[in-house]
Amino acid sequence: KQGSLKKLLRGNDAKIWERSLANEWGRLLPHGIGENRPPAAQITGTGTLFFVEKSQVPKDRKVTYANFICNIRPQKSETHRVRMTAGGDKLDYPGDASSPTVSMLDAKIHINSVISDAKHGARHLGLDIKNYYLGTPMEYYQYLRVPISVIPQEVWDDPRYDIPVAADGYVYLEIRRGMYGLKEAGIIAFNQLVAKLAPYGYAPLKYTPGLWHHATKRTTFALCVDNFRVKDFSKADALRLINAVKDHYESTVN
Repeated sequence: KQGSLKKLLRGNDAKIWERSLANEWGRLLPHGIGENRPPAAQITGTGTLFFVEKSQVPKDRKVTYANFICNIRPQKSETHRVRMTAGGDKLDYPGDASSPTVSMLDAKIHINSVISDAKHGARHLGLDIKNYYLGTPMEYYQYLRVPISVIPQEVWDDPRYDIPVAADGYVYLEIRRGMYGLKEAGIIAFNQLVAKLAPYGYAPLKYTPGLWHHATKRTTFALCVDNFRVKDFSKADALRLINAVKDHYESTVN
């Protein structure tokens, strides 16, 4: 949370947390961050957030807050992680924001079926999409504001960004992609995934949309947000799904 972030930015590891905060801003902004860093340390932007003048916020739109979630993940290449989420509880959305998901029971049955069908050649594959929500353009933009204290100096110093500060002391941003925290982020990301995987033969089951299948192959998978738990029967079938996902998303495979 923001209070925790402020405390961490004053602690013994302040420089580490400030770099992680700058990385998160870089992921969300259009041009990334770290233009003067070594290539391996540069962060590519997703174009999720754009700085705007307060006057550019439509009069009929609400403006929400940002939460900063901080944790340490020793198994990750970036161990100190800051993630910014939007306060979706303060925003309106004109459509149906409910998103299909797999139940715990369906997920367990699906994974157990890999074990029971192992004698018939069933195999298990884990697949995760990176920046799943942030890769989804929105037609209905949302808005948030942040205090200047949560924008690291590296972002202020980047000549590619013009950061207007409103008279109330806040910086206003337009959300153009499915940012975490938005109630509609799940459904627009899901609908995009359905559209992108359909040409490859993959589709959610009609009455259990958290479970997917292939039109002609025996491949099935349980989908929980951006996490695939796949049941396949050959390396060729596994690669078919991996390549279909990688055609449109950056992903990791286990």
